[in-house]
Amino acid sequence: MVVLDGSESRSRPDILVPDGRTDIPILVIEIFQRLKVHNPHAIIECKRIAGDDRYLCREYVVEGIDRFRLGKYGSNHSTGFMIGYLIADNANSAVKGIDRYLDRKSREAERLEPSTIAAVCWAWRSDHPRTGRSPIELHHAFLSFTKPQHARGR
Repeated sequence: MVVLDGSESRSRPDILVPDGRTDIPILVIEIFQRLKVHNPHAIIECKRIAGDDRYLCREYVVEGIDRFRLGKYGSNHSTGFMIGYLIADNANSAVKGIDRYLDRKSREAERLEPSTIAAVCWAWRSDHPRTGRSPIELHHAFLSFTKPQHARGR
């Protein structure tokens, strides 16, 4: 597997000017050798997130989930991946904020649910319809990089 640099991408072959920029494209060597497919075989989109920040929850959906749903990323894929960098709170709080945004947009069927492949608190999944093609399943990982709070006065 090769992790490529983020790069500009075209959602369709007929588009001459790139209309997206992928964060982390993945190329699987075995697929490349067998099928000679040069495009990324998986795409990971990364976003900052905090459950109580309505703007970041909106951006996670509009500039993340919807790029897959509308075919800007992974238009030929049935699966995509997102990483939410937690800048506050925890994964449950982030998911609640994202689901609140989806509910406000009458997209309740797209709500995130616990992962079926990893029974950990930071892994979630969701399904999203796409016009003119099969739905896309997204796997979400919510990761925290904040320093743990240590007890004072030791």
